[in-house]
Amino acid sequence: MQREMTFNVGDTIAADSMAYHMQRSRSNLRNVKLFNFVEVDTCFSEESRLDVVVRVVERWYVWPVPIVELGDRNFSEWWQTKDLSRIDYGAYIFWNNFRGRNETLVLELRFGYNNRYQLRYEIPYLDKKQKFGIEFKGGYEQAREVAYTSNENRRVFHKEEGKFMRRLAYGAVIPRWRPNLYNVHELEIGFTNEWVEDTIAKLNPNFFGKGESSTMHFSIQYELTNDITDYTVYPLTGHIFNLKIRKDGLGILKSPVDMFFAEIEFNKYWKIHPRWYFAHGQKLRLSSFNQQPFIYQRGLGYKSDYVRGYELNVIDGQHYALIKTSLRWMLLQPKRINLKFLKTDKLGLIPITIFANANFDAGYVIDQQLNKGNPLAGQWIFGGGVGIDVSTFYDIVWRMEYSANRAGQHGFFLHFLKYI
Repeated sequence: MQREMTFNVGDTIAADSMAYHMQRSRSNLRNVKLFNFVEVDTCFSEESRLDVVVRVVERWYVWPVPIVELGDRNFSEWWQTKDLSRIDYGAYIFWNNFRGRNETLVLELRFGYNNRYQLRYEIPYLDKKQKFGIEFKGGYEQAREVAYTSNENRRVFHKEEGKFMRRLAYGAVIPRWRPNLYNVHELEIGFTNEWVEDTIAKLNPNFFGKGESSTMHFSIQYELTNDITDYTVYPLTGHIFNLKIRKDGLGILKSPVDMFFAEIEFNKYWKIHPRWYFAHGQKLRLSSFNQQPFIYQRGLGYKSDYVRGYELNVIDGQHYALIKTSLRWMLLQPKRINLKFLKTDKLGLIPITIFANANFDAGYVIDQQLNKGNPLAGQWIFGGGVGIDVSTFYDIVWRMEYSANRAGQHGFFLHFLKYI
């Protein structure tokens, strides 16, 4: 815990900077994700000496979390069909603070429409100075349905009764270096063995490339994160900078995959008035100019990289720019709900904060492969709307938004990903 403090025992700190150190140390401890509540207070014990008292409420570390998830990109896409057969079920087994050293052990067992069996083990500190760590992960996945191309900015799927159309085995080792409180360097070295039914390769010979129905390749990725925010799960002040460079296909194995990309992202968060906050972010992705396998090229519409109002669309491409903004008003200030029938504060004390917000996004995708089947590429797209965000314990954020886009399409969208 002392590693996260901005000062050490015996340090001399100017009186006018003490408030900053207290606030920053509290945020650092909160971002460790071991505690539901963190308080950092001071008390004078004698002249010119200040004692610091840290009070925390630890989280419950071992969680069997049930999985009931949709086999689509997001809730809004699933809602178009409301097909209950497209639901995944199973469980995550989280063991945080494993061995009492802030290590993380995660086992994922997913069944239903898609299958996934994954194990991840993270050791944050290998040395006494707590600067070097490492992570191991590996797994196996099966999918009953494959999006083998996109048309009119919608994914086109293929499935065959009683078959898994795609299988994937993978593993990676990730050395991590954290030289100071706010910078993390990661180097991921991974291996992927992936194959699809021959039908997919016939429908789209560029699915993996060169008409292949399988690929086996190594990859290497470097990532730098500079995170100076008050709360990394739902930031209100500070900034995040992220740089990611990745190469898939190192020429070691015979594979049609030979792809490179670089991403750079910067998000800034301000408190502009009591209870009013503003966030602005930009992201740029550039990738190989050669013919890329369809399965590995990604434009907008995946995970948190989308423009509001276009949640039902994918804009596949090789390069893109994304701008996101959000004006937030704290509708409900941080509050603790005490469930007295639960006898432990780890579960019985629930923090909750609610924000109302107004949002506006813009994006641009360059596509040199799908062209006519991807009309939203090659033009600026705009979207925005209003919403409610609920932030609560164990890094849970629910977002309910009503958004409209440049084409006049609008609707209600529900999200569970962190973003601006």
